[in-house]
Amino acid sequence: MVKVLEAGLPSRTLVRFKDAAGLTDPDVAELLRIGGRTLTRIKTAGAGKLPADLSERLYAVAEVYALAQEVFGDRATALGWLAEPQRALKHRAPRELLGSELGRQQVRALLQRIEHGLLA
Repeated sequence: MVKVLEAGLPSRTLVRFKDAAGLTDPDVAELLRIGGRTLTRIKTAGAGKLPADLSERLYAVAEVYALAQEVFGDRATALGWLAEPQRALKHRAPRELLGSELGRQQVRALLQRIEHGLLA
């Protein structure tokens, strides 16, 4: 997977993630820390590749979404949980924290606690 990310994911991967996660363009731009114009260029590129750094961020964010779906058992519940403020995250929505590695770590840790029944 390291080689794939270094070479860059296909640009259509970003559009597929956006659609699967039910996100808007501004949501995706914020999550991946890119500008709106950059996102528009990527979406219109079609068969192009994402830069390696953006591929890694997209992969890292998608991993958290996948973990949430695994923990909650279905996509709709996972997406709802990611969008709702959580007490354990100081009343911030998990999705708001996914733009940084530290935030992703916090969300993953909370999901793991939920999975193991350590959070009521």
